[in-house]
Amino acid sequence: MESDIAFELISLSSFTEGPFVKKLFFLNPRQFGADALMSGRAMNATLQQRNEDLRRLQGKLPGRVPYDNVRPINVPARCDGKSLFECLRLVYPQVSETQWLLWFSEGHILFGDEPANPDVRVRGGQQFRHLFPNTTEPDVDAAVQIVTEEPTFIVVHKPAPLPVHPCGRFNLNTLTSLLARVYPQEELRLVHRLDANTTGLMVLARTRQVATDLRQQFELNQVQKQYLVCCVGHQSDDEFVCDERIAKEAVTGGTRELRHDGQESRTRFRVLERFADGRSLLHAFPETGRTNQIRVHLWGRGTPVLGDPTYLEAGQRVANQTLAMADPPMCLHAQRLSFRHPETGDTIHFQASDPGWVGECESSSSFQ
Repeated sequence: MESDIAFELISLSSFTEGPFVKKLFFLNPRQFGADALMSGRAMNATLQQRNEDLRRLQGKLPGRVPYDNVRPINVPARCDGKSLFECLRLVYPQVSETQWLLWFSEGHILFGDEPANPDVRVRGGQQFRHLFPNTTEPDVDAAVQIVTEEPTFIVVHKPAPLPVHPCGRFNLNTLTSLLARVYPQEELRLVHRLDANTTGLMVLARTRQVATDLRQQFELNQVQKQYLVCCVGHQSDDEFVCDERIAKEAVTGGTRELRHDGQESRTRFRVLERFADGRSLLHAFPETGRTNQIRVHLWGRGTPVLGDPTYLEAGQRVANQTLAMADPPMCLHAQRLSFRHPETGDTIHFQASDPGWVGECESSSSFQ
């Protein structure tokens, strides 16, 4: 019987500058013939062109040009029967009452194309619109690189700062919007997310069916994720688990908090090195996928992620979600990603190289 062979593809190093990423999967030698080789070359050429197009966007970010940004406001079922103003205050607690009243007075909250009445009663499922006229967006790191492209999914390496999807001050300068420019005939579907200030590997689905499959893998904890993180402070144990529950609803400025009645959350940590200046290098293995999970768990133990603009030392939190380009990096990197191939059923593994901040951490003298 002819056995499968391991095949390693250096997906980026052959034609792009940037993170060194390995893709490991298994192939049957009988299937790996001339046709497969030709198809592989064509796919590499397409991938190279897409990555070149993405690189060009860094010099002309779409959000730099002023435009009228119209964002949807979807009414959830829990707001049924409430006034529009009450609904907005409930759904967006981080926005002040004064700010909403200003937007209503300026005619920037719309129903269709007409200014909306803040006192109108709303129904679950209705959609209003929020106009931000003459918008320009903060600069982001647009050096997105597509690691691999398959008929049903792609894997990308996300830089930072870069929000994954439209939110807050960002709409065009987001990962999904940038990718839409190099996949103009497709709707790439998110199956998981990384924080705006987190770098590393993400998978996006190219079909609805595969999106459902991959989301289910994430929800059932069938996807293996490994993060590299530098935190402020030392933990006494070399390996430890954080399983404090995290509130589902955002609090001040969209931040999260640890709450006994929150969602079940679990992250395993392994200390790689303790540095003399008080920092530590860790591996983090999240087993659930809550918003800001790794950051909140380390913050709750008094050792926040180095460079985190939101979850600070001494238990402090501030409503500062996305770093500026000139800021020092947040030291959290999605380094490994393994999941079941949605078509073949084989487990495939992706690994990115260490980010630049690791070298800066290691320049400190270390001790154990």
